Amino acid sequence: MVAGYGLAGAIAAVEAHDAGASVIILEKSCYPGGCSMLAAGMIVCAGEVEAAVQYLTKTSGGRTSPEVIRAFAGEMALNEDYLRRLALTDNARVMTVAGAKDSERKRVGAYPFPGYENFYQIRVAEVPGFAGFPWVATSKPAGPNLMKLAFDNVESRGIKVLLSTPARKLATANGVITGVIAGLDGQETVITARRAVVLASGGFEQNEWMRTQYLQGKPFYSMAPLTHTGDGVLMAQQVGAALWHMWHVHGSYGFKFPEFPIAFRHSFSGIRNPKRVMPWIVVDKSGRRYMNEYPLAPQDTAHRPMEIFDPDFLGYPRIPSYIIFDEVGRSRGAIGAPLSIGEMRYDWSKDNLQEGHRGWIMRADSIRELGQKIRETADNEARMEPEALEATMSAWNDAVTRGEDPFHRLLGTMMPIEQPPFYAAPVWPVITNTQGGPEHDARQQVIDVFGQPIPHLYAAGELGSFWSHVYLLSGNLSECLTSGRVAGRNAAREPYASAAG
Repeated sequence: MVAGYGLAGAIAAVEAHDAGASVIILEKSCYPGGCSMLAAGMIVCAGEVEAAVQYLTKTSGGRTSPEVIRAFAGEMALNEDYLRRLALTDNARVMTVAGAKDSERKRVGAYPFPGYENFYQIRVAEVPGFAGFPWVATSKPAGPNLMKLAFDNVESRGIKVLLSTPARKLATANGVITGVIAGLDGQETVITARRAVVLASGGFEQNEWMRTQYLQGKPFYSMAPLTHTGDGVLMAQQVGAALWHMWHVHGSYGFKFPEFPIAFRHSFSGIRNPKRVMPWIVVDKSGRRYMNEYPLAPQDTAHRPMEIFDPDFLGYPRIPSYIIFDEVGRSRGAIGAPLSIGEMRYDWSKDNLQEGHRGWIMRADSIRELGQKIRETADNEARMEPEALEATMSAWNDAVTRGEDPFHRLLGTMMPIEQPPFYAAPVWPVITNTQGGPEHDARQQVIDVFGQPIPHLYAAGELGSFWSHVYLLSGNLSECLTSGRVAGRNAAREPYASAAG
């Protein structure tokens, strides 16, 4: 049995089926796909296992065991062949995106640790006859293409899928996991798993209590589907699972407006392009700049400088922060990049004027006036100082002229902010996905608080993710393939739960 029908759940189900098991997938949402559906669709592959181990050891920050690192590296080396085999089901076209040539490989590893040049990316470029899912709002077709390929492999095997069926608790008998208690047709129903349960139910992005307890800054908001409320974390805890990586999120800064229950991230994603100009800077509640707005992986770690609690301020002086840009910057393109599943679609205007009309973006004829508007509209913690904002802007324009920024923005990404009118919008720490959850071993078997594997229980995907310190861009989708394969085939080898009891 698999709980969750994103990419990890689909792959776990396919592998378990191919290993001889009878499989059922339960999905909480009325739409399959989870966070996987919103991703860019790139799969990272490793060319050489030892180089991958070297890189992944560095990026784990000592928070993931050597055994798990080596197993993950080994599976990453198999990703390309595996995806191409899946593509035979519907004649999907798989192509190499980056890393085919030595000169391109530096754009794959997000951080230049030893071994980064070993990785390359592939994607599903096309699935014949497929033009996207009507419930998904994304400008990048590779994510839906990848999920279409996964769904086709599930369907071609006749694997049963129950949508709108949330797994809520693990069913046990005499201490042995025997299935799940799920919401089915409005009633709590025990669904038996004869061999094992694979939890692939995603993260806790939309669980406010967990965000408050496990993350340093607050509030955090998320762009993930509303169904991602940490159910798998609670189910694993129910049977004594240890938790790991709960603090770690893949995220950035972005927008949150009362009209929408999900957050929108800013429009600069992927690995930083040293020649792509970002038209804004970010300032704190007092009007002072404090960060590199365009770090190496702008959708991974840019939220971290925002999380600081200041005991003298008696709060979080950087939550929210404000992006500041001018008329030239406004006209360069959309500053927001909403992603959504279901009925929450929003199309950000290319010139940002629609968002100004909505009241999301403030406008003023001078920087001093803009600072005053921020002060008047912000929460009661705001200490916006218009004079400080003016000084910040002057320092920024001087830095652009000199070609040297004290916060290490690359020169090619910088532009002056000097053409009125001027604009500001509040930004918050925004989660793309969480990485924490139940700890697992190299077999993807969930580990208890005493370090022992819990029989008949596995985890896959972002639920208890491998990523523990910094992230390899496209790493979660890659992990969906690796962890789904490992969890599915090992779950299928479990003895019958009834016999174990």
